[in-house]
Amino acid sequence: MQTFAFLIHPLSIDDVAKKYKIAKRVSPKVVGQVLRRRPPFVISEIEGIVSATGAKAKGWFVVVPLLPWQFHQLEEDYVLEKIAKACKVARKEGAKIVGLGAFTAMVGNGGERLADLVDIPITTGNTYTTTTAIQGALKAADIMNITTSKSTLAVVGASGSIGRACAQLLAPKFKNILLVGRNIEHLEEVDAILKPNTDGEIRLMTSVSEAVAQSDVILTVTGAVEAVIEPQDIKSGAVVCDVARPRDVSKLVSMVRDDVLVIDGGIIKPPGQVDFKIEFGPPPGMCEGCVGETIILALEGRYENYTLGKKITPAKVMEMSQLADKHGFKLAGLRRLEKLVTDKQIEDIKSSVKKRHLAV
Repeated sequence: MQTFAFLIHPLSIDDVAKKYKIAKRVSPKVVGQVLRRRPPFVISEIEGIVSATGAKAKGWFVVVPLLPWQFHQLEEDYVLEKIAKACKVARKEGAKIVGLGAFTAMVGNGGERLADLVDIPITTGNTYTTTTAIQGALKAADIMNITTSKSTLAVVGASGSIGRACAQLLAPKFKNILLVGRNIEHLEEVDAILKPNTDGEIRLMTSVSEAVAQSDVILTVTGAVEAVIEPQDIKSGAVVCDVARPRDVSKLVSMVRDDVLVIDGGIIKPPGQVDFKIEFGPPPGMCEGCVGETIILALEGRYENYTLGKKITPAKVMEMSQLADKHGFKLAGLRRLEKLVTDKQIEDIKSSVKKRHLAV
């Protein structure tokens, strides 16, 4: 039996309230202060993973009790120490590799500093997240009848590890590419990588709203605590693949824009009758790409530091895609806010797009 653990943390006060109802009756600051004092703990044991090869694995979700804003505001050394303690909890349970979820994957240069502090292999899971994001975005574009070779792609958060890799692999398929981020110099580094491998026009932008308004396909993966894409930003008929956690796309988009297709990136179905035993976002039996990568490495017996730092190579993305196929991992359809996007919903979106175009 292969073993692994995956670190998670509350994404909002609502998540804390699932375990401590009083959290909704006190200020977020007080909740944060209480969480700081709590040590990491195991919240569930993951069972039922059976690879197509016959290999089996079990794992544990270990909670790092910090809210998203605390990962930014607290001293990095303190946060790293807390994450390192969570890795020790995982090792004590029997895990042989640890995956870093959400903001735990961003501290210490994408896990590189943490790797020096712990005696267990770690991975951010960003390689398989990249794989599934690309698969989801292209599938959604095809469904919406978007011809990529004639269309504009925006990668929001293009200088980050996932954004950079997605840009590298998607850019050759599009006519125009908009690289979006806060730091032009960092975007210029990505631009230099893309130019030799794409004939499309590449532009660098710092305004998310301006870039999104011009784009037919948007892949967004920032480290923002709040939404960065609002309803008024998106072009009618566009596809938005939201890979970020917390999500980059405002929940208002699903409420007021019936003419755009927004999907969550990286939702997959691991092989077997998997029971995660907690609600952590995706539907029962499914998980995000970062969790999937950790499971895949365990099934392979690849107990090594795998995805760390800010750079994900296309070669690693292809390797992870092949390993996922080998073990029977599947893209779990298109999903938004952790719910399946049905065929009827897609047809309704297409109908709304036609009505808007006729009204112009």
